[in-house]
Amino acid sequence: MSYKIPHKSYVVLLSISIAITICSFFVQHSQWNTIVASIGASGIASVFVAWMLDVRATKIRAIDNKEKEDALMNQFVRIYRRLLWETANQCYGYHSEDESRSFSSWLSLLSSVESVCPEEGQKSMRSRCLYISANLENLQRQIEIFRSENATLVFAGFHNYEQALEALDTIWIHCWGTLKQLETGNYKVFCETTYLLYASFISAFPQYKNRFPTEYSVQTFAP
Repeated sequence: MSYKIPHKSYVVLLSISIAITICSFFVQHSQWNTIVASIGASGIASVFVAWMLDVRATKIRAIDNKEKEDALMNQFVRIYRRLLWETANQCYGYHSEDESRSFSSWLSLLSSVESVCPEEGQKSMRSRCLYISANLENLQRQIEIFRSENATLVFAGFHNYEQALEALDTIWIHCWGTLKQLETGNYKVFCETTYLLYASFISAFPQYKNRFPTEYSVQTFAP
């Protein structure tokens, strides 16, 4: 859970210090007047300093947590970008070198050439889909890493952690189902569900949508 600055506590402490300072005006004895005034002034100064330091430390902590969150989520972005590139790359032989398409269009193209692909070898439909499936396996592993850091992410105040975990768990299950389609040789459904994995991520984490081009060629983000 994220840390929240105890503003109310600081206000109470500041009010007490101010009240002590005000009381010094009603103390007739000069020595005690000075002591009471000093206590009040010291209290006011101490509360202000502690409050400002707490605010500063909280801001620094929030920036650090955001950087860690982005670093973790960027691993997912990296895998998806690799998935997009690999899909276009595995359509080789059936498109022009500089042709640009959307991710769904590349998957549709790959699905449509199944009947003309050789049954065996590197150019076969199975081999092409296996290259794509490697990214789905990486995606599953990254989700498992995310799960394993549960306590750390909650303590660090990961933004909407429960919703993020729920969305990623759903994607993990869909990955499993998609890989099963490949095992059974159902390449058309494999391509369709691969797109759903991408669409699910964008739906759950729209802030990363601009990291993926609407249309792209093999050269757009080749690793």
